Amino acid sequence: MNTIVPKISIIIPVYNVELYLRDCLDSVVNQTMQEIQIICINDGSTDDSLKILNDYASRDCRILIIDKPNAGVSSARNVGLKHTKGKYILFVDSDDTVDIKLCEKVYAKAEQSNADFVLFFYDTPNGHHNICDNIISLDDKITLEEKKTLLSFGTVCGKLWRMDFMRKNDLKFHEQVHNREDTLFYWEGLLLATKISILPEVLYHYYVRENSLSSFQEKQFQKILDDLTKYRLLLKKKNLYQLCKTRFLRFEIDLLFNFYPKIENELKLEFREKLKKFLDEDEKDYLRRERYIDYTVTYFYYCITRDWRIFLMFIRRRIRSFLGTSKRNIIKFVVNFIKKFKTANISKKY
Repeated sequence: MNTIVPKISIIIPVYNVELYLRDCLDSVVNQTMQEIQIICINDGSTDDSLKILNDYASRDCRILIIDKPNAGVSSARNVGLKHTKGKYILFVDSDDTVDIKLCEKVYAKAEQSNADFVLFFYDTPNGHHNICDNIISLDDKITLEEKKTLLSFGTVCGKLWRMDFMRKNDLKFHEQVHNREDTLFYWEGLLLATKISILPEVLYHYYVRENSLSSFQEKQFQKILDDLTKYRLLLKKKNLYQLCKTRFLRFEIDLLFNFYPKIENELKLEFREKLKKFLDEDEKDYLRRERYIDYTVTYFYYCITRDWRIFLMFIRRRIRSFLGTSKRNIIKFVVNFIKKFKTANISKKY
């Protein structure tokens, strides 16, 4: 690194990814832009990940290896931030890969736009990609309303961050949060940015693997509930909560609903009781009013809360799912459902 002044620093946290690490590193070291710094933080790996890192570092002077005890991905990324020399920062997960022209393209976009960060797109092996799932204009985002359209892009990967912007706003990862910690970082950066530019190209290849950095731990639902509480407190502390309240509540509701089936059956009753205590008026009010939540989600939360207004929203959502069928079928469904509701224990499903 003595002879090359890096334009971009790439931070890669590494933990037990020996099967995928070479593919990740190959995609990074072979970038068409040579002026990069590659910071790999070995977060206490117990497999051959560190050996692989040392092998690559012996052949590429741009690679800096930091070996530390395991403390989680947020700690690893924060350690990496302390060693950056580039004007811009990229975060790459060690079991993902990137396009060979990623650095060249996003750097050019950042320099041309002078944005606080540049957002680009990802795909997955099954063909899913977020460029189609989020229909947005490609104009630079400056106003709050414009930036709100980007709240759903809730990860730090897939963005090129300007380092002086991060330092000015003291942007770092919250190490006390253990689930979806990068979402909180991204929301802070998004809402604090004065200008965001979009590069409409798929340049990041995202993989979801068992035991990956972003996978759930099935028995740790109390941690998830605690983390969501910390999310809200941190956003309020930075006066950002009201700006992203609706998106945050949707994030909470979907996260907990999707987590429930992953819990072992003998723990589900305990989870439901904890969730009942966790839900406050913000979540309940959201469930009573939001018309675009799937009816199965609304039904789940009605069974948890026994809030009749949530039940009414469930009925509305269920009827909406029948739109396009005949009025006779809709009326028939409502009549039959009311009959079943009077006689059945509707909480039996959950």
